[in-house]
Amino acid sequence: MEYILRAGLFDYELADKVINVVLPDINQFEKELHYKIAISFHVDLLNDPRMDLVDVPLKKWERNDSRKDKIYNLLGFQINRIDQAFCNNELQIIDASIQGEQLEAPDMIKIKIEKKEVDADPPRKKNKSKPFKITNVIPSLPFTQETTSKLANERLSRIYNDLMKAIRDKKIMSEILEIEATEDDKELYNAFFKQYWDLWLCTDDQRKTIVNKLIERTEIVFNKHLEKDNSGK
Repeated sequence: MEYILRAGLFDYELADKVINVVLPDINQFEKELHYKIAISFHVDLLNDPRMDLVDVPLKKWERNDSRKDKIYNLLGFQINRIDQAFCNNELQIIDASIQGEQLEAPDMIKIKIEKKEVDADPPRKKNKSKPFKITNVIPSLPFTQETTSKLANERLSRIYNDLMKAIRDKKIMSEILEIEATEDDKELYNAFFKQYWDLWLCTDDQRKTIVNKLIERTEIVFNKHLEKDNSGK
């Protein structure tokens, strides 16, 4: 579910206003399930002069000297209070984030709540352990996405180039990617990028699964062409 609230990021009572917007629908959320909340604010507020005046309660190891300190302190303060407000109303929040986005107005707060799947615990721990809670502070989501995309491009470009050096045939690559035959390098790379995006950042097990899928598809295409060449002799 998604809610829009007219409120300020610098309002230290923001958590109360957020939960008050959601309360009329609180019974629609199942208490035995786990949820993810994402709080979005206008990213331009990072440059607001009020950021220099931020003064929120700090933990012993936290500093409040630089603008960066103040940004993270304010966002951490707000998401922790909002998370606590939801928990006080018996919602099991296991993923809470606050992020800067390009919203329609500086005084707009967007609230998004969705179910979050949890990996099953081993049987012996089933009744003892609680899901690990994740809290994310993302000052600028556009910047984070741009950086992520750049890193993904660099890694996938290397993988694609190595693959093309081995295959050396764009029509065969087109077939491996299951697209219409093309000699266009950009079109081939875009198809590869879209299909194998997860290769750039994944666990070892996930990487094995994805690579095995690519190898299997490559072998199918090569064997098909090999059989065709042999039958023509």
